[in-house]
Amino acid sequence: MIQTWGPLVITLCYTLVACILGFSAKGRLDMSKVENWSSSGNTMGLIVMVFLTGAGNVSAYTFLGAPGWAYSKGVAALYVVVYLGFITYSSYLISPRVNRVAGKYGYRTQAEGIGARFESKGLRMLCGIVGALAVLGNSLVQIIGSGHILNVMSNGTIPMWLGELIILCAIAFYVYNSGLRAIGWTNVMQGVLMLILSITVCLFVLYTVLGSFSVSEAFKRLMEVSPEHMTLPGATGDFPPLFWTTSIIISVFSFWPQFWVWAAGGKDEDTVRKQYTYVSLFYLVMIPMLIVGFICVFAFEGYDGDTDKVALSFCMQNLPWWMVGLLGAGILAAAQSSAEPQLHTPAFTFTHDVIAPARNIPAEKEGKIQRKVFLVIVFLVAYPLALTNPAELVYILLVAYGFIGQLFPCMLGVFCWPRATKAGAIAGLVAGVIVVALCNFVWSNPCNIHAGIWGLMINFPVFIIVSLCTEPASEETLRKFFPAYIMDMLYEKK
Repeated sequence: MIQTWGPLVITLCYTLVACILGFSAKGRLDMSKVENWSSSGNTMGLIVMVFLTGAGNVSAYTFLGAPGWAYSKGVAALYVVVYLGFITYSSYLISPRVNRVAGKYGYRTQAEGIGARFESKGLRMLCGIVGALAVLGNSLVQIIGSGHILNVMSNGTIPMWLGELIILCAIAFYVYNSGLRAIGWTNVMQGVLMLILSITVCLFVLYTVLGSFSVSEAFKRLMEVSPEHMTLPGATGDFPPLFWTTSIIISVFSFWPQFWVWAAGGKDEDTVRKQYTYVSLFYLVMIPMLIVGFICVFAFEGYDGDTDKVALSFCMQNLPWWMVGLLGAGILAAAQSSAEPQLHTPAFTFTHDVIAPARNIPAEKEGKIQRKVFLVIVFLVAYPLALTNPAELVYILLVAYGFIGQLFPCMLGVFCWPRATKAGAIAGLVAGVIVVALCNFVWSNPCNIHAGIWGLMINFPVFIIVSLCTEPASEETLRKFFPAYIMDMLYEKK
């Protein structure tokens, strides 16, 4: 009995602990105020920021989708490791600047900052919609992953729809109460749990299958059984080098809306800069689970179920029940730590950048509305979409990256190019989003180039050409975003 239900009990106990920790995280902060629920009142220190970012980016695909791809496709799954490095680098460059303008002028969302820079309420609303929908699409990865976990842990007793609902209720309980502060506190616990368990489980699997801890021996066995797993286009032949490369490149241009919210919540620029210096070490958590996926190729050959469940299913059959329970808790930690900001950010930005500007809602009333919008997004939007289970977890993520990458030209206009204009930003964004939609849903990644790259190949030229043909923002506005010495050169008195 304990071997059958023990893993599920351990996993659910973890969720209970997360609820208690997250609910109590608000402390004395008044969460009816928009700045407290959305940005934690700029109180988050370095350790919380590192785990907020690290655990927030290491999601369900790391424990489910990534080993599933390693098992089914091979080295194509390693694109995850590479693209997170690029995201860390671009965020290191941009986030301190975000913290500066957020602290000085109160721009707490990406869309608000872009709208202020280009002096356009319409652009702010458009960026809010695009950003919220892309992040919401990414949240489906975590919600579906949570359903997989409870479904497997209960040996099929808990159906996917119920597992997803249980975890969403838990997240809604503490994020509604404590906002970004709850996300930061729970992510510290979840991050530590993920890091320890991924390494421990990998070592258990290596010893169980090979009788040693030799990773090189595992790859030698893989080469003997299925050498096509070790080269592109992979075992299934559907991940050619060009698509693999462009899937990585799109990450360079992806500064997600939650990254802006996190940067705005940091104590100061130095804290935010150090955050991205250290967070790359946390991403090592993915390597052990990818190794588990590769081992399953020769150690779990008879498996014919959902590839996203292969690592968890293998461990259920071959590891001690208590280790399986802890693994389930670790996977759930990965899913929840990413789902929290991916549900919190769309609620915040949709309220702050779409509803409030459209209806001229004052800031003192906005704080109460955004938490109601959060519940609507969780239960009436995200949950029904997750029930459709539209694709493998990693494919959902790839589609979301294509859309969020279209905001990058606007970000360059905010911090790098004073000559960029409102008209150029709107024209480029609209053109890019349309192209990405066509290259995802009409033609699937033409010429094996990621849809997001096709979008940027249209977005950037339109953005530049239209900007050069239209009037820039006022000097007063530009001085908020660009250093004084640059502005003095641009507006030098003759």
